[in-house]
Amino acid sequence: MQSHLETLARWSSALEFADLPADTVRAARYQVLNMIAVARAASRSHEAASIAGAIAALAVGEGRSTVTGGLERRGPVEAATANAAYSMTQDFDDIVWMGHTCHSAVFAPLAVAEHERLDGRALLTAVVVANELAGRIGASSWLGPLNGQMVSFIHLVSAAAATAKLLRLDAEKTTHALAIALMQPSFVLQPGFMRPTSKLLVAASPTATGIQAAYLAREGMTGDAHILEDRRGLWSRFAFVPLPFMLGELGQFWVMQTLTFKTYPGCHYFQTACEAIEAILARCGRPRLDDVHSVQIATTKLGREATRFAGEYAAAHDTICPVNVNFDLAWTTAVMLHAGRLTSAEMQPEWLAEHSSSLRRWHERVRVHHDTALTAKVISSARSVSTGRRALRELRVRDLPRLLRQYQNEYQTPPVRAKDIARLLLAFAKRRRGADAPTHHPHAGQRTPLYFPNRVSIRFSDGSTETEQVDLPAGSFFSPAAESALEAKFVRELSPSIGAAAARAGFAAGLRLEELELSEFVARSGLGAERPAISAVP
Repeated sequence: MQSHLETLARWSSALEFADLPADTVRAARYQVLNMIAVARAASRSHEAASIAGAIAALAVGEGRSTVTGGLERRGPVEAATANAAYSMTQDFDDIVWMGHTCHSAVFAPLAVAEHERLDGRALLTAVVVANELAGRIGASSWLGPLNGQMVSFIHLVSAAAATAKLLRLDAEKTTHALAIALMQPSFVLQPGFMRPTSKLLVAASPTATGIQAAYLAREGMTGDAHILEDRRGLWSRFAFVPLPFMLGELGQFWVMQTLTFKTYPGCHYFQTACEAIEAILARCGRPRLDDVHSVQIATTKLGREATRFAGEYAAAHDTICPVNVNFDLAWTTAVMLHAGRLTSAEMQPEWLAEHSSSLRRWHERVRVHHDTALTAKVISSARSVSTGRRALRELRVRDLPRLLRQYQNEYQTPPVRAKDIARLLLAFAKRRRGADAPTHHPHAGQRTPLYFPNRVSIRFSDGSTETEQVDLPAGSFFSPAAESALEAKFVRELSPSIGAAAARAGFAAGLRLEELELSEFVARSGLGAERPAISAVP
């Protein structure tokens, strides 16, 4: 019987650039451009210094693959490791259904494609393959002890799949590459993520392993094709309830098209809260601390739990560090209200230390609470993905008590309280009657924009209140503002290194990446050198 990995490998090894829908290619271009902007912004940060030093110390000779922010070239494993680590620094990345695939899905194929002297079409095809396989395997373990960036084993899949595609491995060797990579699955222990800079390795280490796995498979190493479903395999360790059907609909449902890139550094669940705050500031101006009585933020269960986790680790330390701002919605809000914006500049430890006193006073005014109606919108949005509908439909009532116990044991808190369940049922009843349904982008058709709503209310000292709710992040692939938001981010983050004109030219080059030799694109994009060799697109 054909294993799940064999099915995935057969599809990915046969896929060609010509098979990709136009929207899937466009989403892949966006992800490449976004991650270059993210890595360039992070390469200037204090936190990234350890990465540059370690890569230089461990490097063995010269290579052909670009390391962010420098002129040197390294081997593909070294370059991908460095770039994936840079891109983790400020949590300014992107997501797909389901997972933060981007660190490995861009930087593994970029490094390997440079090393193998391939072109833009080959790169984009490998980026798509990486997202399609890693996103599906992440989704298959969705009901498990890990979520979000803690699911780091998807980077093993992403890097191995992309590298196998670029090496033109056949279905059998691609299966072995995936199986070799997953033989020692990685995961994240939260103490190493929620405070220290060791979080930079979350994607970098498995990305290196995934690349190596594909080269090893090319040379004849083998892996177990049944490593997902074996009774002692990956699902037995990382899924309370495995969801193997999440691996289906290859070539019909495109994970790549669920892309949402962040327009603010920080947790994906907070992006619409930041947009709501920015809308209020646009109407009312940037407030002084004394002008604000309190700030109430209604968020989803996901947003509330991220804030709770971050708060637990922040409470044990006296200083405010970037990860506090990234994952605690109250700190995110404090920075936005104090600075009037949230960019990579506000993520620098030096800036946070300088403004610490004011930020703490802002933080005292902010309250974050869970709104079940907003969570219902997230779940309804997931139902627009066919595999998401099936996951919700196939959950049996008798599975729920066991699932709740397992989540409570893992997180030391009930995942959903009885009153929340009642409110969720009421919210779904309203939605079935057509009330409060999310408004889809008019050009979305059968596509799958994913909603992560937040509502912000600022009560001013004069008794007035301003409220704003945003449901769909501006960085959603199907948001009307997506491309302009991505260009603004790319230009803002690369301009300090290469200048605004060169950054705009690099963005334009990325929008026609499949027409370029990869060396030409890397030069135009400004990924490595302080100034690109070619500063304009003809």
